[in-house]
Amino acid sequence: MSIEIKSIKGYYYLDSWVMSHIIYQATISFCQRYLNKHNDPSGRLYDQMVMAARSAPANIAEGCSRRQTSREAEMRLTE
Repeated sequence: MSIEIKSIKGYYYLDSWVMSHIIYQATISFCQRYLNKHNDPSGRLYDQMVMAARSAPANIAEGCSRRQTSREAEMRLTE
Protein backbone atom coordinates (compact mmCIF):
# COMPACT_ATOMS: atom_id res chain seq x y z
CA MET A 1 0.00 0.00 0.00
CA SER A 2 2.74 2.48 0.89
CA ILE A 3 4.50 1.71 -2.40
CA GLU A 4 1.36 2.69 -4.32
CA ILE A 5 1.06 5.95 -2.41
CA LYS A 6 4.71 6.80 -2.96
CA SER A 7 4.42 6.10 -6.68
CA ILE A 8 1.30 8.25 -6.99
CA LYS A 9 2.75 11.26 -5.15
CA GLY A 10 6.38 10.42 -5.84
CA TYR A 11 7.20 13.92 -6.99
CA TYR A 12 7.00 15.09 -3.35
CA TYR A 13 10.36 13.40 -2.85
CA LEU A 14 12.07 15.04 -5.84
CA ASP A 15 14.60 17.72 -5.00
CA SER A 16 13.43 19.79 -7.96
CA TRP A 17 9.83 19.78 -6.73
CA VAL A 18 10.85 20.69 -3.19
CA MET A 19 13.05 23.56 -4.41
CA SER A 20 10.39 24.88 -6.79
CA HIS A 21 7.79 24.74 -4.00
CA ILE A 22 10.12 26.71 -1.70
CA ILE A 23 10.60 29.30 -4.44
CA TYR A 24 6.83 29.49 -4.90
CA GLN A 25 6.30 30.12 -1.18
CA ALA A 26 9.09 32.73 -1.13
CA THR A 27 7.60 34.49 -4.15
CA ILE A 28 4.20 34.73 -2.47
CA SER A 29 5.83 36.11 0.67
CA PHE A 30 7.85 38.65 -1.34
CA CYS A 31 4.83 39.81 -3.34
CA GLN A 32 2.67 40.22 -0.25
CA ARG A 33 5.38 42.15 1.52
CA TYR A 34 6.71 44.45 -1.22
CA LEU A 35 4.03 44.89 -3.87
CA ASN A 36 1.24 47.31 -3.08
CA LYS A 37 -1.09 49.72 -4.86
CA HIS A 38 1.65 52.37 -5.18
CA ASN A 39 4.19 50.32 -7.12
CA ASP A 40 1.75 47.83 -8.72
CA PRO A 41 -1.56 49.66 -9.14
CA SER A 42 -3.26 47.06 -11.33
CA GLY A 43 -1.88 44.02 -9.52
CA ARG A 44 -0.54 42.64 -12.79
CA LEU A 45 3.04 42.18 -11.58
CA TYR A 46 1.83 40.32 -8.49
CA ASP A 47 -0.30 37.98 -10.60
CA GLN A 48 2.47 37.30 -13.12
CA MET A 49 5.07 36.55 -10.46
CA VAL A 50 2.82 34.20 -8.51
CA MET A 51 1.60 32.36 -11.60
CA ALA A 52 5.16 31.92 -12.91
CA ALA A 53 6.32 30.54 -9.56
CA ARG A 54 3.26 28.27 -9.34
CA SER A 55 3.84 26.77 -12.77
CA ALA A 56 7.10 24.97 -11.88
CA PRO A 57 5.70 22.69 -9.12
CA ALA A 58 2.55 22.14 -11.18
CA ASN A 59 4.55 21.12 -14.26
CA ILE A 60 6.64 18.69 -12.24
CA ALA A 61 3.52 17.11 -10.74
CA GLU A 62 1.86 16.88 -14.15
CA GLY A 63 4.93 15.29 -15.71
CA CYS A 64 5.11 12.68 -12.96
CA SER A 65 1.42 11.84 -13.30
CA ARG A 66 1.79 11.45 -17.05
CA ARG A 67 4.76 9.16 -16.52
CA GLN A 68 2.70 7.01 -14.17
CA THR A 69 -0.16 6.86 -16.66
CA SER A 70 2.15 5.82 -19.47
CA ARG A 71 3.63 3.07 -17.29
CA GLU A 72 0.16 1.69 -16.58
CA ALA A 73 -0.72 1.82 -20.27
CA GLU A 74 2.54 0.09 -21.12
CA MET A 75 1.86 -2.68 -18.62
CA ARG A 76 -1.64 -3.23 -20.05
CA LEU A 77 -0.31 -3.38 -23.58
CA THR A 78 2.50 -5.81 -22.78
CA GLU A 79 0.39 -8.23 -20.74
